[in-house]
Amino acid sequence: MKKRALLSEESRKNLPLEICMSYADTLTQMVNCKTVFTNDFANQAEYERFYKIIEERFPTLFEKAERLTFGSGCFVYVIRGNNAQKNVMLMSHHDVVDGSDDWKTDPFSAVITDGSLYGRGTIDTKTPLFAELQACEELLREGYDFNGINLYIGSSNNEEVCGDGMVLATDYFKENGIHFDAVLDEGGAITTGMLPGVKEKSAMVAVHEKSRHMYRCTARKKTKGHAGLNPTDDDMISQMSAFIQEVEHSKIYKSSFSPEVRATFEIHAPYMPFPLSVLMGNLNVFGPVVKRVMQKIPQAKAMLSTGISFTTIFGGTKEDPQIRAKEVVSTMFLRCVREDDLYRGLEKIKKIAAKYGVEIEETERDYCRPTSFENKPFKILESVICENFPDVIVSPFLLTAGTDARRFTDIAENILRFAPIDLDQAQYASVHGVDEHIKIQNIGQCVCFYKDFVKKYSNS
Repeated sequence: MKKRALLSEESRKNLPLEICMSYADTLTQMVNCKTVFTNDFANQAEYERFYKIIEERFPTLFEKAERLTFGSGCFVYVIRGNNAQKNVMLMSHHDVVDGSDDWKTDPFSAVITDGSLYGRGTIDTKTPLFAELQACEELLREGYDFNGINLYIGSSNNEEVCGDGMVLATDYFKENGIHFDAVLDEGGAITTGMLPGVKEKSAMVAVHEKSRHMYRCTARKKTKGHAGLNPTDDDMISQMSAFIQEVEHSKIYKSSFSPEVRATFEIHAPYMPFPLSVLMGNLNVFGPVVKRVMQKIPQAKAMLSTGISFTTIFGGTKEDPQIRAKEVVSTMFLRCVREDDLYRGLEKIKKIAAKYGVEIEETERDYCRPTSFENKPFKILESVICENFPDVIVSPFLLTAGTDARRFTDIAENILRFAPIDLDQAQYASVHGVDEHIKIQNIGQCVCFYKDFVKKYSNS
């Protein structure tokens, strides 16, 4: 990979401060709504206030776009373009995690300090949602015809709890034969210091996220009769424990560099100091060395292979503790990079299970196909990033967390995860943490980015 010439931060698209402050006023109102999802809907009044703010602050969008609702609060705005041949989805959820007493300010009473807006959701992810809505509001006011695309703006109310909002939305799209050329959700951002030795900023675009597979593992008592007369090795808890221990100590899944992980390192290699530049730029030669190092770092290790964890185990009864458990059940949680690799490893796990009389049944499959970073949608996104943030390195990567975008795997050709938020280390640490904040100038940059993305996609 060649090193791309990067411009200074001053070359970014920056709006006048007064415009950014007006944006911050709307974002403040959105942040001040405590949209923390609970199963008893304790914050439903806050959600209703949030929806009213959207209606009032984006009146042109509310008037001209069709609004679809799903479940208890997931919404999708639809703008139908002229001669539409493609459907494109912009996404950002509007629920947030709760705050804590450790905040310097009230997390749900946004304040501006030192050029930044502090409040829960300013990064994850009310700023991207605001910017998507504002970009479309302005385009509609300007009379933009969205030629060639139908634009969808989707936001679920329960993403943080793996809720059903966007699941119901995708069910609707499937039932109505609606297919998306591209989905752009949150999940990546502009960061600094995320790769060793790289001082430049990186725009990290997630083209894939690790998937979730749940399995019910069951050990059942086969002998009958009085517990005291049965052999002591007929113990379901021991059998299950032995099965779990062998699985966890066996090297079921081997490490490998998926195309997106390999690209992350190779694209950044020219910006690394020697000898890292040589190691990362020649993974065909030095891959085994790099993998050994990454295996010792939990976050890095997660990018290389399927992860296995046993999350629950149940057996026996409280009512009669002297009677051995007749059935012991454990939940096995697998997170894979590629599904074919997962199933190859699962065959090995089943052989171990057979040794201990454990049955395995899949209870949940939540797989998302990877998106090619050679495809046109990625190239469009890359060009928009470079135009708006010419001081950053653009790179695909594997997201080890999760987003609503994975729900679209059956109805979208290309799923990309990137929000144009410029995060320093303190901001990055504040996600789901304390003192979450966004730079005022960055709010305007986000609006410019989404306007440019929509225009470029509709003209492609």
